[in-house]
Amino acid sequence: MNRVSFSTSSLAGSERASYWATLVCDTFVELDCQVPAPDYFHGQIDCLQAGDLQFFHIVSAPHVVTRTRSRIARSSQDDFLLCLQTAGRGMVSQDGREAVMGVGDFAIFDTTRPYDLRFDGDFSQIVLRLPRRLITGKIAEVECLTARAIAGDRGIGKLASTFLQQLHAELGEIDPLYLTRVHGSAIDLIATAVAEQSESQLHSSERYVLLRRRVSAYVDRNLADADLSCETIAAAHGISTRHLSKVFEETEMRVSQLIWTRRLEQARRDLADPLRRHISITSVGYDAGFKDAAHFSRLFKGEFGETPSAFRARIHNQAGHPQLTKA
Repeated sequence: MNRVSFSTSSLAGSERASYWATLVCDTFVELDCQVPAPDYFHGQIDCLQAGDLQFFHIVSAPHVVTRTRSRIARSSQDDFLLCLQTAGRGMVSQDGREAVMGVGDFAIFDTTRPYDLRFDGDFSQIVLRLPRRLITGKIAEVECLTARAIAGDRGIGKLASTFLQQLHAELGEIDPLYLTRVHGSAIDLIATAVAEQSESQLHSSERYVLLRRRVSAYVDRNLADADLSCETIAAAHGISTRHLSKVFEETEMRVSQLIWTRRLEQARRDLADPLRRHISITSVGYDAGFKDAAHFSRLFKGEFGETPSAFRARIHNQAGHPQLTKA
């Protein structure tokens, strides 16, 4: 686990604002930063990374950061960021929407499109970096759901908020071998919270969003079914395959791609799971819905850059746990 902290406390007042502007750019993405009271500014960022989990804890005086198109053009980063308010109040604006977050609330925003973050008073936040491939595979039409506040005081939003805060606090105590499973649980909980609380906020023009979510959830529940297909999915939802294709035609991922992506992610989690080390790689593939071991191995390497056996060996060797089985 890597932990790094940065603070303005040792700097002269006249140096703090410019240092902070450089720091937030280096830590997150290229941003413009405006500080209303530069001589009295204070801020600290704690960076914590374990496996694929990357958390940031920010404590700061009031300021505004802006992600402009010109800044985006100079950047190659392609992530979503989740910000969870732990003190004070924060506001995030993107795509004409504005989310106001009180303590415990959180919101997601896309680093590849312009956004503003505004903090009118002293505040603290936990920020989680979310790679695009993980989010788009779990949340249908996530671009329609950015800058929407998820209330942290009720329902699944409360569970997600509490889980993320506790995960941040205990990350250093988690065995690295279990991080993949924990990360998957965090993404699933975030996706569920977004789905639960955002439905009432969607505009009528986004009428396909709910159906895409239902289809995505259905795919997750039926990954082990080797016969899962566009035809069986359409039949289960009482629509034609043509209508199903139309529902997904404006997304980055077609239904068939969604099925294979979810299967590969499931297999990857199972291969990294210490509780499933005794299960052969072929069986892991079958459990994720692959009919053919060679096909599974070829797709897995194409997606993740290494074979299932090489991935499993690397993950468990890094954690100090020898392999129990061979492929």
